[in-house]
Amino acid sequence: MSLITSFEHRADRAASYKTTHTCGWFYANHPKQGRILQLETYTKDGSTGQVFQFDRRSATELLAIIAEVFPADD
Repeated sequence: MSLITSFEHRADRAASYKTTHTCGWFYANHPKQGRILQLETYTKDGSTGQVFQFDRRSATELLAIIAEVFPADD
C-alpha cells in the first residue's frame, strides 16, 4: 500500500495500456491522517494488485490535476 504524498507531472511519458482492470474503492478513518480514500486494482485471480491511498491533502491535489486534464468545458 502507498499513501500518496505528492504528485509530479511527467511530460516525458506516453500513456498506453495493455489490459483493463476494475478499480475498487473505499474509505476509512485513520487515527493520524483522518479520512483515507483507498483505490485498488485486482489481478485475474481476484487478489489485490496495486493499492493507492489518499488523505484529504493529496485527494485535493488529485482533484485539481483531474480538473486540469479534463476541463469542464470539453
